Amino acid sequence: MEYSFEGFIREDGTVGIRNHIGIICSVVCSSVVAKEISDKVPGTVPFVHGNGCAQLGDDFKLTKNMLVGISSNPNLHSALLVGLGCETNQISGLLESIPDTKPVKGIGIQQMAGGENTIKKGVEIAEQWAREAAGQERQRMPLSSLTVGILTADLDEDSLFKMAPVIGEAVDRLVHNEANVIVGLSKTLEPAGGLLSERSAREEVKNRLRVMGEGLQRKRWKEISTEAPAYQGFSEKERSQAVLEAEITGTSPIKSLLGYSEIPAERGVYLITVPGNIVEALSNMASSGCNIVMIVSSRGVLTGSAALPCMTITPKNQDDYFDELVDFRVGEGEVSDQAEAVIADLLEICSGKQTSLEKLELGEFSIPHIGTTF
Repeated sequence: MEYSFEGFIREDGTVGIRNHIGIICSVVCSSVVAKEISDKVPGTVPFVHGNGCAQLGDDFKLTKNMLVGISSNPNLHSALLVGLGCETNQISGLLESIPDTKPVKGIGIQQMAGGENTIKKGVEIAEQWAREAAGQERQRMPLSSLTVGILTADLDEDSLFKMAPVIGEAVDRLVHNEANVIVGLSKTLEPAGGLLSERSAREEVKNRLRVMGEGLQRKRWKEISTEAPAYQGFSEKERSQAVLEAEITGTSPIKSLLGYSEIPAERGVYLITVPGNIVEALSNMASSGCNIVMIVSSRGVLTGSAALPCMTITPKNQDDYFDELVDFRVGEGEVSDQAEAVIADLLEICSGKQTSLEKLELGEFSIPHIGTTF
């Protein structure tokens, strides 16, 4: 079957499934002004966060790269960067790093001699882009234009038994049709590192996955200390559940393990490092070029992404307390039929149908820290 959807073509050939105008603060100090600009112009989305000031080294690099990635995401028609002027994360540095694929401008509160002037100028720019975006029409595009993220959240063993074969089959069909698939490498999936390593042709990727599969190397909040983290093996229960979760990644070769804001170099299945914070995980997937994310969960989550439609998939339960959050329920039918239905729903969303989380306006943005500020 030939799959297609209707999306927005960008100048570099990438395709967006939404036509947002991003109002992006470079630093926490410009977040209120960025939000006020967005509040005044329909069609804009504010990307506000608490980073950008007094950051050093890898921590600063992560913030900058995530903002460059968000600005470049094909779901954004254009991006207006709003800064203060004295921050570490300078607007000029961001503008130099963002690829020239769409309208991008930067303004600073100190440069504009105050917040009111900055808001007035920002509204003027955003209104012009909003008129241009409203005149752009969707065009029919092949499935190969999509980058689909998969993120698991709060999954139990029973849910995995029901859903993993269906999601895995859907992933295989996406990859067979040359879509990119980026699966979040969560701490619950890490115990299957040895199993997943067998699907990579790259020795460096194999080794990294093997090491992950040997024992937990992430710190947990209850174990934080000034000493080096203790090396812990996984329990049999953690390993058996991870093997079930690995089925969600399908059967195709794993191309690579992506870091923060890293873009896939070719078509296929990728794993991506994600933090335990779901908003930060979704923000990283958006920064890495995803168009849409399937959230695979036992009951749904009460948040989403500001940049990406999040399609929530749960098992069909007798007590659907979070019914309003869910887009697709996996039942007892044939795996192939349900996988086909998942893709059909996905393509409808990519063509403009709102997800449950979009209807509830549950979209956030957040950048993780990997160090302390000074």
